[in-house]
Amino acid sequence: MNTGPETYIFLGVGGMGMAPLAGWMAQAGYSINGYDAHLQERVRYWLEGAGVALHDFIFAEQVAAYSTVVYSSAVPQTHPILAAARSAGLRLLRRGEMLAELARDKRLIAVVGSHGKTTTSGMIAHAICREGIECNYILGGLFADGVTPPWKYVPNQWLVAEIDESDGTIDGFAPEVSLVLNVDWDHADRYAAPAHLEAAFQGLINRTRSRVILPEACPLQAPAEVEVLAFKGAADRHGLQPPPPGRFNALNGDAAVAVLGCLRQTLSADLLRSFPGMLRRQSKLLESEHLTIVEDYAHHPTEIDALIECLRANEPEKRLVLVFQPHRYSRTRQFKAAFARSLQAADAVYLLPVYAAHETKSSGAEIMDLAAEFNGQLPTELSLDFQGLQALAESVCAASEKQQVAFVGAGDIEEFAAAFSAYIGASAQAQDPVQRLRESWAAYLAPRLSAACVLKFDEPLAKKTTIRIGGAARFYAEPGNLSDLRVLLRAAQLFGLQSFCLGRGSNLLVSDAGFDGLVIRFSGSAWRRVESLGGGRIWAAAGVRLKEICGFAAKHGLSGFEFLEGIPGAVGGALRMNAGAMGSWMFDLVERVQMLDAAGRYHDLPKEAFHFGYRKVEEISRGIALGAVLRSVDSESESSIRGRLDSYSATRKESQPRGASAGCIFKNPDGNYAGKLIDELGIKGMAVGGAEVSAVHGNFIVNQGGATAADVIELVRRIRCKVQAESGYILEPEVLLVGQSWDDVLGE
Repeated sequence: MNTGPETYIFLGVGGMGMAPLAGWMAQAGYSINGYDAHLQERVRYWLEGAGVALHDFIFAEQVAAYSTVVYSSAVPQTHPILAAARSAGLRLLRRGEMLAELARDKRLIAVVGSHGKTTTSGMIAHAICREGIECNYILGGLFADGVTPPWKYVPNQWLVAEIDESDGTIDGFAPEVSLVLNVDWDHADRYAAPAHLEAAFQGLINRTRSRVILPEACPLQAPAEVEVLAFKGAADRHGLQPPPPGRFNALNGDAAVAVLGCLRQTLSADLLRSFPGMLRRQSKLLESEHLTIVEDYAHHPTEIDALIECLRANEPEKRLVLVFQPHRYSRTRQFKAAFARSLQAADAVYLLPVYAAHETKSSGAEIMDLAAEFNGQLPTELSLDFQGLQALAESVCAASEKQQVAFVGAGDIEEFAAAFSAYIGASAQAQDPVQRLRESWAAYLAPRLSAACVLKFDEPLAKKTTIRIGGAARFYAEPGNLSDLRVLLRAAQLFGLQSFCLGRGSNLLVSDAGFDGLVIRFSGSAWRRVESLGGGRIWAAAGVRLKEICGFAAKHGLSGFEFLEGIPGAVGGALRMNAGAMGSWMFDLVERVQMLDAAGRYHDLPKEAFHFGYRKVEEISRGIALGAVLRSVDSESESSIRGRLDSYSATRKESQPRGASAGCIFKNPDGNYAGKLIDELGIKGMAVGGAEVSAVHGNFIVNQGGATAADVIELVRRIRCKVQAESGYILEPEVLLVGQSWDDVLGE
């Protein structure tokens, strides 16, 4: 356990509730670290500016460096970092519990309710900044203008904060002032009946010290000793212009002004009208005379009703199309009939798969169950990929009338909406399908990638491989961090691109035609990190050269890594292929592997979770290795380790060609060695074009200058034919063929 000054690690720091809390604490002088495998670039901007130390990776071995773990309620209790922190005796606090602890020393203005908390809190925060009011605030979302910060720290006792009821942490607050916007049953996973949710709000009111601000006809009752205000009409009473149109906007504006009246009596007349709005709240993604594309966070029937009413009022002449993604199975099951009634007020409805959050699939809560509740015209189901995007685009573009398309939901529908908007925008500019795809891809990625990420089109790959052969990648990227990688993979899915990950470029051959998809290369500094975790353990990221690991291990007196010295690859490829030499294999060293599976989910898995063998690891071949925790077999002096490294290096130089090659071209067949067979059959020196079988080692094909992939493929075919005809052995390529299939080119 950490016995020094208190230090915090925020697990899931990129969440809309977590990031503002972490940023506020950092600016208040707390030592704040953050980890999130899904960190958005726009959130990173604010966190880094506040002084939060962000980590792409954090491991159980490192948890003891902190005193408190603050985590999002979306993080499962089985998360390895939480489990390690629990075992180490660290303090564990949910986001709401951390906020409640900070609020005990403040005069808290709590903003609560089933709907509108983020917008109302944002209106209050906007006024605090614009009017120069000395007051802290911590929001649960980002401003749409990208300029106003989602938190503010000042050495003042007043604090405005959005309080979440969904996870029960509302019970830990005792505010100075409580604003209740509305009471509408939600979060059926926690509150089995409306009365249970009402009880949570009533408990907060009972703990309020000075003032309670309520809507009309509210079922809640304030204690006799507490002042009670109704917020309806507050904007008019203060002489303020109304906020942007919409039923909820008017109510939220009144509520915000009622709160501001606790802090200042005189407010600028245009205060509400100047509110920039919050992200994902009726955000306009594209607007033209014929088409408006809007995104909104609505995920409850009441919110959808209000949204449709507002959209109809804003552009009554346009046909209204709703694309809806249900949020959580529990909510879908509980409200599917109400959802159907609300959604049917649109002219057309499309449904995306349920966003699960932390829940598992359950009967009665799938898209088909929601669709079954519709009367009359049934909704259209869409897949969350390029096929779904194209289907929606074709339908929208085929319509002759003017349209509003609204993407509605609290899950990851925002990414689908952004991709759709980029695709529609590019369609208006480029008629060529390839150019349209490139433009929409780039437009989607532009606000989502870090400044460190490299993005190119038609990038030559030959010089990025050890054999110096191959065409170009139609799409090419070098992610600057894990978040970049996840954004790129999501973009590949949304735009229908195959992806391939490239490290040092060994053990592969790129087709002369190149790769008609996305090549991701781990060349940035974030992917070349090596660090000691103690106890003989090393963590190495995917882009670290195996030779560098050897040097790092030697410096720390860790033996067992020496066989990696001459393998011309990086960690990611070595894990994928279970690279080996000198009778040892990569997985001899592996303790745990960090990876993304085929669905893009992050895992930190022990060695035992993998099926590894000769030149293949099943699980990693279907996903992406991000790095690994490697463990030394023993400790020795640096001098003895380096002596063995020098010996292995000398052996390799004597037995392997120095020319450009991809490494061993064939797998060793059972009971024999490919190089030995090629040598015995007199194949050394065989050549096709600039590709030649090495005279030093028969299992290497060397690019003697100007060789093409077609030359290498033809040479592979001839070698295999001769070996099979004269020995009976069938040699299988070990080198990966990118852009083509060995089965296709070899006729198998």
